[in-house]
Amino acid sequence: MTCRAAVPAGLGAHRRRGRQLRLVAHQAGLEQRAFWRNPEYAAGTFALPLVLLLVLGATIAGHRQPTTNAPETTLFVPGMLAFGLIVAAYANLASRIAVLRSDGVLKRVAATPLPPAAYLAGQLASTFVTTALIAVSTVALGGIAFGAVPRPGGLLPLLLGLGLGTVCLAALGLAVSAAIPNAEAASAVTMASYLPFAIGSGVFSTTLALPGWLNRGLQGFPVKALVDVLRAGYAPGPQRFPVAGLAVLAAWGLIGMALARRVIRWHP
Repeated sequence: MTCRAAVPAGLGAHRRRGRQLRLVAHQAGLEQRAFWRNPEYAAGTFALPLVLLLVLGATIAGHRQPTTNAPETTLFVPGMLAFGLIVAAYANLASRIAVLRSDGVLKRVAATPLPPAAYLAGQLASTFVTTALIAVSTVALGGIAFGAVPRPGGLLPLLLGLGLGTVCLAALGLAVSAAIPNAEAASAVTMASYLPFAIGSGVFSTTLALPGWLNRGLQGFPVKALVDVLRAGYAPGPQRFPVAGLAVLAAWGLIGMALARRVIRWHP
């Protein structure tokens, strides 16, 4: 009798998990269609990093690093790759969640049979798809336009940096979305929270020189850690495995998840 009862219970749990996965996949598909049908979101999230890569990269094409004599574009491409991740996984997600909450969409979703966790997971899955597309496009465009490609020994830290960086930034984006008061403030709050870190971390410049204390301070934040890890995948010659940068990304990812679970709001 016990064995017979255990089988249906196990099947029921399996079916529930399968149903939840189907709901997440369906929601992710809906979010992807909504994203690409919105020119403002698509241009600001997907096209902007690629345009900046071409425009800013063209201004330093032919320049070389003063210490290694490597082309500056070799380190500039991973910087723009980091920027693409920041825009897609952090700024876009935080802004979208804040806008949906301000417009009352999240409140209505919470009142439907769709589990809130499945809806949120669908949002995250869609964000990861967009981030992956941006990453692949940036790497391909950097190689085609400037001949900047990851070194063979740098593929592992590059992939780890992309994965951990996406999870970390998405978690922080969810947490920050709770601090955005309304839809009108979404862009301003997200930009103010990442742009100074991006500039100071050398996202747009491979020769940026900062005071030692400021550079050391920025290394404890995820943007600088992400830039350093991704550049370790591109920098020529022997490179140390970026354990410190990956650890910073992992730590901030855990912090972001804990904060998001605690502060995320479904009502305006």
